[in-house]
Amino acid sequence: MAECSFDQLLFALRVSVEAANDGLRRRRGLHYEHDRAGNEALHVDIPRGPRDDATLDSVVIPMSWFRDPRLPQVTELSVAFDCRLRYERVRGAADALIIDMNPPPPRWFRRRPLHRMVIRFRAADAWRADVSLDGRPVVVSQAGAS
Repeated sequence: MAECSFDQLLFALRVSVEAANDGLRRRRGLHYEHDRAGNEALHVDIPRGPRDDATLDSVVIPMSWFRDPRLPQVTELSVAFDCRLRYERVRGAADALIIDMNPPPPRWFRRRPLHRMVIRFRAADAWRADVSLDGRPVVVSQAGAS
């Protein structure tokens, strides 16, 4: 697993969800460009009447008619994991909160308890971090969320 600072983790998660959203938009744009070129169509022969020997009319249906016109987007990214927390003192700078996601050592008598951290980013909240630790909400400053 890994060790990282809390700010680094929040930044990496936010960048990844925004990149996924941009990737969906780019992919959708490529689909629309491809559809406008008119390269793909569905060719169907439809009978003129209910009889088995009725003459057939050929109909060409563009594949773009089957595509959903709405733009897909990522609406939420939620990550939950068990971790240990500790502060790391840096000389001349603010203390950094370190999240240790390494598996605990097998020594049961000295093992520190693990915390359950849940981090959520929602598009409706302008991708601000919603963090909870052991089921309790944690206030995150804007400097750490961006």
